[in-house]
Amino acid sequence: MRRRTGHGGAPLSRRALLAVGGWLAAAAATTVAGLWALSLAGDDLTGQAVRSMTLEEVERALATASAAPAVPPAAATGPSAATGGFSYAEGSVTAACDAGRALLLSWTPAPGHGVDEVERGPAPAVSVVFESDDRTTTVTVTCPSGAPAAEVRSAAEHDD
Repeated sequence: MRRRTGHGGAPLSRRALLAVGGWLAAAAATTVAGLWALSLAGDDLTGQAVRSMTLEEVERALATASAAPAVPPAAATGPSAATGGFSYAEGSVTAACDAGRALLLSWTPAPGHGVDEVERGPAPAVSVVFESDDRTTTVTVTCPSGAPAAEVRSAAEHDD
């Protein structure tokens, strides 16, 4: 009868075979536990599955979402203050007038736009500049008759 030999012709012991078998069993158990843990990572704490949104879903959600104001609205300065809201493709503005002075209460850029500069007031004229990759739009609010009136100026961005 021929005896089994290991590397270099030395006989394999039962202990070595048990060690290799134990290592393989531990590796298999670790793999199964890791896969189970990864499957749980797809669920949030409430047990609902979490999935990534496609680019189209993100764009649709941004287009239909009503964004919160970039700055929380402040109270009008007096009992006779008049307020007004203005919405444009670049963003929206809410302003108040009191004693001939304008005050920006809130401003929110539209998706794809950012806020570049704000002159909040109170002042005779206040403004916010909305900016996108190719356009800058300035919304200026004044109080010509005690109520907010807005003027919009847009200019194309030029790379120098």
